[in-house]
Amino acid sequence: MTNQTLTRSSLPKHETSIHSSTQQRSRTKIEPNHVRQVRTSYQAIQQLKYLHLQAEIDVLLQELQTMKQRNYTDN
Repeated sequence: MTNQTLTRSSLPKHETSIHSSTQQRSRTKIEPNHVRQVRTSYQAIQQLKYLHLQAEIDVLLQELQTMKQRNYTDN
């Protein structure tokens, strides 16, 4: 049995491309964390906006009920 040393140039093209895509993924490991932080911040802001709108709707519904009750008692 003979030992053969594989170098990048001796690898077939498809193996070389797999290797380079693996390198790209390892270089961009920081990016998903950054994206995750942005997404988390965006979700928190959207939740806050939603809660604010929900509270505003509750207030408007309460005002509407009060107005209906006043109309009902006035008649």
